[in-house]
Amino acid sequence: MEQKKFAKFALTTDSFKRYVPQIREEILKYFTSDFHMKESDSGVANVMKTQPEVTIFTASRSLMGEAMRNRFDKSFAKLYSDLDKGFTPINYVFPHLPLPTYWRRDESQRKISGTYMKEIKHRREVGDIDPSRDLIDSLLVHSTYKDGVKMTDQEIANLLIGILMGGQHTSAATSAWFLLHLGAKPELQEELYQEISAILKEKGGDLNDLTYEDLQNMPLVNNTIKETLRMHHPLHSIFRKVMKPLLVPNTNYVVPKGHYVLVSPGYAQTNDRYFHDAADFNPKRWDEKTNLENLKAISDASGEVDYGFGKVSKGVSSPFLPFGGGRHRCIGEQFAFVQLGTILTTYIYNITWTCDKVPNQDYTSMVVLPEAPAVIHWKKRETCL
Repeated sequence: MEQKKFAKFALTTDSFKRYVPQIREEILKYFTSDFHMKESDSGVANVMKTQPEVTIFTASRSLMGEAMRNRFDKSFAKLYSDLDKGFTPINYVFPHLPLPTYWRRDESQRKISGTYMKEIKHRREVGDIDPSRDLIDSLLVHSTYKDGVKMTDQEIANLLIGILMGGQHTSAATSAWFLLHLGAKPELQEELYQEISAILKEKGGDLNDLTYEDLQNMPLVNNTIKETLRMHHPLHSIFRKVMKPLLVPNTNYVVPKGHYVLVSPGYAQTNDRYFHDAADFNPKRWDEKTNLENLKAISDASGEVDYGFGKVSKGVSSPFLPFGGGRHRCIGEQFAFVQLGTILTTYIYNITWTCDKVPNQDYTSMVVLPEAPAVIHWKKRETCL
């Protein structure tokens, strides 16, 4: 919990305001280098290749700083993928089997950790540390536990891996899913384009003028992200250790202390009991009064509480919990909406796209990904930067 408090200094509103143009810049650079938009007006993109790379580049540039971003290349998306493949149920039961996936997991950890250590060492040597600049500097300053023990540089490097990994494949999967769903709904793309354009035109600018405040005023953009998270919960299983005997409601069954319970938020989020026509991708459901009233009536979200890393909802009974709940709620929720909102806005403003079919879900890893093939066919808009 204390480590979550250390990280909160890089997740403030002022930080988010800086991140939006940085994220946009990385996406536009990616369009040039990988979509080859300077040479071509159309093309095909495999979203399970593009989105992990876009996510790692935008997250490292904003959270870790420009110097750290310059140390990252496309291989780091693969390294984080190999790390992710080391987080399957069997890894928790048998953490050190002599198998190729385990070797790749451990080698990836060593390479990424070594890259962070080089940057940390450089900053300490030159004294280039500004706690308000990025997450690395923040942890170099704010990393002392209540008992006075300071985190070592190696521990900071490992924490940085965990923080970036916590959002890497979840955000990559979420952005891949909304690209695929929107590819099947060109009319929704156009509505998003009109919403984005109206806000930018109102201040006489274009996408280069996009701000954090603009994102807060784009309900359809944010509802598209929420609907994607509802239909495709990034993590299909959440574990909790039972700290004291737990009575299962409306039964005589007691889960003993020391056992584990598993919950699947995605079950409730795709249940018609809570969301009518739950199998339909419909961002506008988040504007419907009856839907919102239903969620409020079910949820026990009475107020907010601060566990030391920022205020979060008290409620954990809502059928919509894409970021978990309580003291273990994901601290990156607001950053995720900033990152995903900027990604979605940048795509919509620059291109239109289609997909032949929204793929089925692949549950073989801890992150729910689309089955292959997961491709979109894109064309540049007239407003493409």
